[in-house]
Amino acid sequence: LILLWFNMFAAQHVKLHAMANWGVNVDEALADVNPFFRQSSVVTVLYNYFGYTSFNGFFETWAKEGLVSPGWKKPEKPLVQAFNHGIKANVWQHTQIVELVKYSEFVNFVVQVRAIFTAEFQKHKDLFPGTDGEAMFVGTVLHSLDHCLMDWNLKDPLWLDVDDPRFGKMAEVGRVVKVGFVSDIPGLYFHKRFKGSGHPFYEAVYRKAAKINKKFADNMDTCIIK
Repeated sequence: LILLWFNMFAAQHVKLHAMANWGVNVDEALADVNPFFRQSSVVTVLYNYFGYTSFNGFFETWAKEGLVSPGWKKPEKPLVQAFNHGIKANVWQHTQIVELVKYSEFVNFVVQVRAIFTAEFQKHKDLFPGTDGEAMFVGTVLHSLDHCLMDWNLKDPLWLDVDDPRFGKMAEVGRVVKVGFVSDIPGLYFHKRFKGSGHPFYEAVYRKAAKINKKFADNMDTCIIK
């Protein structure tokens, strides 16, 4: 379980964050043309900066509080090394994913919604200049639902055994990630869901996605904010 969880957030999930950087546009010119998308783009870029550049700076405080053991703050930045390893491993061709549709509720949803997303993106592409549609799908639908699945599947952070002789250090940071960086952030002052956005593109995707699986559709975010 420790290895699966660590690989998931430190080597696989980070690929979604990295790809999302090509699915945004923070140009000020969009403030009038597509303000909601620009806001979502700014949030994504800022949160990606926090996650990759700033995250490592928290380890000293967490070690003092007893949440993690010494070592994570080393100059070599071991967690960032794990991030980089995952990102550089890239995303391999995976057309055979469709074979899992009949076995996985999630894969069934993603395969269908990707087609919906792509079609709607083409209809509204004038609203998203300089934006890669595939990267935008990854940084919105896939990223937000990956967080949901993390949250739903690991119900208790104490399932990660920090006393494991080989993988305990992975469990330490895994617990921190589960408790502080997986669930929705409360108190946001801006809208971040496809549902209720009032935006023609996001609402069109949501309406069709909700007919496939409302629970998943209701949790689709328009930006990276967790």
